[in-house]
Amino acid sequence: MSTYYKHTRAESADVPYSFRCEQCGKESGPLRAVITGPNAVHSSNFKVLTQDESEKLQKTAHKNLVKHIRKIHQDATQKQIFASDFEDICPHCHKPQSWALSGMQNKMFENPIVFMFIGIFISVLTYIYNIVEEMEWGFTPIYWIMLVTIACAALSLLWNLIKISGKKKATASARQKNLPSIDWNFVRHLLT
Repeated sequence: MSTYYKHTRAESADVPYSFRCEQCGKESGPLRAVITGPNAVHSSNFKVLTQDESEKLQKTAHKNLVKHIRKIHQDATQKQIFASDFEDICPHCHKPQSWALSGMQNKMFENPIVFMFIGIFISVLTYIYNIVEEMEWGFTPIYWIMLVTIACAALSLLWNLIKISGKKKATASARQKNLPSIDWNFVRHLLT
């Protein structure tokens, strides 16, 4: 039996931005969002990667970052959806900004969908196991798994709605609605 090692690598990029606070009206000053691409993964029988494997892993990590940056750029410039990587808390009055709601609403269904897929996957495996073992159970574990999955997905969605509602209330008294000023030139080489 052989051992497999999972090697991961991720790349990050700093994106400068600033905003005028919607609550106190002060400029935030220069801020930096650290945007990290999804992990590149390589499985190997060895603890140390060869030069070629390491370069391939690095290229994949770079491609992941480029894809992620392009998505964030497209969302911000075309749809005015700002990723949570852009911190929205004012450094002066410590209050949130309304422009961050778009990013929260955009990710509202991610965790509930993941819970549902995991639950369906586990249910299918349990069903196949029941058929192979020819078991006769009255109220099979499949139903319990699906009930727990649906409950977890519903609780996750409810939690996301509570967070969004709280941020809406916190930003409701804003003097005026502003958008952040993001310096995309800093990562222009990743966007082209």
